[in-house]
Amino acid sequence: MSEFVLFCLPAIVYLVVQSRGPKRTIGAAMDRLGARWGAPSDYGLALLLLLPLVLTGWLAIVLVPAEVIEEPGVSVAYLTSVGAAAAIVLRAAGEEVFFRGLLGGVLIRRLGFGWGNLLQAVLFLIPHLALLMVDSRLWPVIPVQFAIGWLMGWLRHRTGTFVPGAAVHAIANIAAGLIVG
Repeated sequence: MSEFVLFCLPAIVYLVVQSRGPKRTIGAAMDRLGARWGAPSDYGLALLLLLPLVLTGWLAIVLVPAEVIEEPGVSVAYLTSVGAAAAIVLRAAGEEVFFRGLLGGVLIRRLGFGWGNLLQAVLFLIPHLALLMVDSRLWPVIPVQFAIGWLMGWLRHRTGTFVPGAAVHAIANIAAGLIVG
């Protein structure tokens, strides 16, 4: 829950700052952030990304030695409770708000899709590099994280909203928990 709040806090500040002024509204600021539900077709597009995301996640897990997965702190018993599943969903939603909604939105508007999306995917990768401090044999997860960041950025750019990406991100994370656990 605390990660969700930490990821969402900069977006809330952005909304407050962007909605101040005579011609600015909270609705326009939320649109720039990508904070809207989106069309049903946006969710269909997100679902098309689910299979490649789960398959690449599975491949990365297969490439990690079994003894690494079993180490304490690596395979945090993902789905041992409803609370654990809720934490996975909230973390994915928070990451999408911050990395695709705020950073991706700003960077793509300022740098164009190519450079903006690449930069937000690299920034998304940085906190995931901490996995290498747990065990360097977790390296196969790193390219998958980059690919997920790039694909979710593409989805956000294509649909104008981060919400379908948050849904598919949460489902992919739960699937990874089921694969590992």
